[in-house]
Amino acid sequence: MGQNKNTGRAGNNFGHRMAVYAAQNLGTELLNTGTKSNEVILDGQRVVLKSAHKKTSAVGVTLNVLENIQSIVAVLENKEKQEDDIHNYTIYKVPVEWYKQHMKPSRSSERAARTTRMVNCNLIRKNGEVIGELTCNF
Repeated sequence: MGQNKNTGRAGNNFGHRMAVYAAQNLGTELLNTGTKSNEVILDGQRVVLKSAHKKTSAVGVTLNVLENIQSIVAVLENKEKQEDDIHNYTIYKVPVEWYKQHMKPSRSSERAARTTRMVNCNLIRKNGEVIGELTCNF
């Protein structure tokens, strides 16, 4: 299912909220990039934090961000049933070179197709290095 303005805004808000939470859980904090790109320094590498609920098929990174990072850290909700509004996430890390090999232009709009590249969450689950887990109520 494609995005509209409201679902896109909700996804964006969730992504920023999860980035703050995930950064804290990983022992780091968001960099002040001026772009709200959810970048952090993790283990000496500049990375971007991306997140997705279990029904979200892909995560996207802008071309500008891809030029400034070494890895993508994806916080992906586990697919099994959750109870009591508690959500379990696995945290994966993939090198930016791997991401670039598997990325496709966004299909959400003409502008996004020019600026944002998507990778399927299942590919990240299959190929990413698991670096942690977290639980939250959102």
